[in-house]
Amino acid sequence: MEENGSKKSSLTAYFIPYLTPSHYLPLFQIAKLFASRGVHVTFLTTYHNSLSFRDSIDSLNKLGLHIDLDYVHFPSKEVGLPEGVENFSASSNLEIAGKIFRAFFMLQAPIEAKVRAAKPDCIVADMHCFWTTDLAASLGIPRLIYHVRAAFALSVVDAIDRYTPYEDVKSDDEPFLLPGLPHPIYMTRSELPQWIQTPSPYTTFSNKVKEADRNCYGVIVDSFYELEKDYIDYFRTTLERRTWCIGPLFLHHDLVLKKLNSGLDNNSNNKHPCLEWLDKMPKGKVVYVSFGSIARFSSAQLFEIAEGLESSGQPFIWVVRKTEGESKEIADKWLPEGFEERISEKSIGMLIKGWAPQPQILEHPATGGFMTHCGWNSSVESLTAGLPVVAWPLSAEQFYHRKLFIDVLKIGVGVGNMKWSSMIDGTDELVKRDKIENEVRELMGDDEEAQERRKRAKEFGIAAKKAVQQGGSSYDDLTAVIDELQRLKTTNDVA
Repeated sequence: MEENGSKKSSLTAYFIPYLTPSHYLPLFQIAKLFASRGVHVTFLTTYHNSLSFRDSIDSLNKLGLHIDLDYVHFPSKEVGLPEGVENFSASSNLEIAGKIFRAFFMLQAPIEAKVRAAKPDCIVADMHCFWTTDLAASLGIPRLIYHVRAAFALSVVDAIDRYTPYEDVKSDDEPFLLPGLPHPIYMTRSELPQWIQTPSPYTTFSNKVKEADRNCYGVIVDSFYELEKDYIDYFRTTLERRTWCIGPLFLHHDLVLKKLNSGLDNNSNNKHPCLEWLDKMPKGKVVYVSFGSIARFSSAQLFEIAEGLESSGQPFIWVVRKTEGESKEIADKWLPEGFEERISEKSIGMLIKGWAPQPQILEHPATGGFMTHCGWNSSVESLTAGLPVVAWPLSAEQFYHRKLFIDVLKIGVGVGNMKWSSMIDGTDELVKRDKIENEVRELMGDDEEAQERRKRAKEFGIAAKKAVQQGGSSYDDLTAVIDELQRLKTTNDVA
């Protein structure tokens, strides 16, 4: 069954993810979108990671899609990991993360063997799987790369790599201009990833990723043209990169399921308590606070966040991952005394320890703002909901996205550290409660600037929903990338 109603020939694609949910979940969404357009998809991962997809794939195949799930052995014993620890979200420290990273390199040979035996028409791989560019070239097929970041961030990375402006400053906190970009964007050396500031083995790995990126056939971005058209044009025209923006992925995927009359992912009968709490709150007054699935905060920082949220006087939902505390012994010391009791009795806040239905929270009418680590998956969900943000980046490409929110889109205020840190190891900077309180109040205020931020954010939310509709920019880009792969297959078949 083809979502766009046109019959395609047997185009086959192998999808190769990275070992963390924030990367493999959106890649799986892309795989499902490809399958909805008639592509025969194989999602190739490790066994325990594959368990996240089995039920969904079985259900989708019953609807007429063509998705296979294949896996390679994860070398747990070889690197000294417990059975079942196969992705970075399960790593509580740098030692475990290092073992997972070593295991990732050991997956190259078995994955290559699987792909060579299958002889697909194309490979769609996570940015970290740099060797798939050479693999695709040896097979005479295209490799598309997927980055979990905005086109803006891709442009910033290129400017930093091309011009190295951070080498011309005298200190880590001296601002420098990123040359060549559509807007004047300033950063500091302390905001850059550690492997840029100080060369390390990861620097070598990063350089291989960038080289494979430049040599791959094209790039898929979870974004939409109306959001960052200046940077999509820059990436396509100035940098001469084939680029297809097909996001928001989760929204596009939901529309496909509706068109297939699917009841998948329908949790209406199991409403999360936080949604019932939101139903009782005034429109647009609640701040949602979440820092993703991997971020680590010290107990001292969690204490300051709690104090800042409570003293802001703004209703809030705060998602705290169970792994964020420093140890079991001090698990009860990271909250102010009586904090949970007070916010519950006064109905001014809710603490969620673990999983939360984030898209539903963000889309709820009572939610008016989002305090976020600026990871791109969460950012896209927030943009789709039309919400302004308190931008608190921690690692990866998150500092670039803070610049996007504040300096380009002008829908955010900044808080948090000014120093890049490891998501696994955490940061030693401490953001005090008064700073957190002030930024929450600034975001949720009624002054003209706050109202303008909300207005712009809502406009982006409307544009996001239009982009994935038939005739929208992302809908058309999805059609374009499938048609391009089909053209290449036909050319190769004739040859």
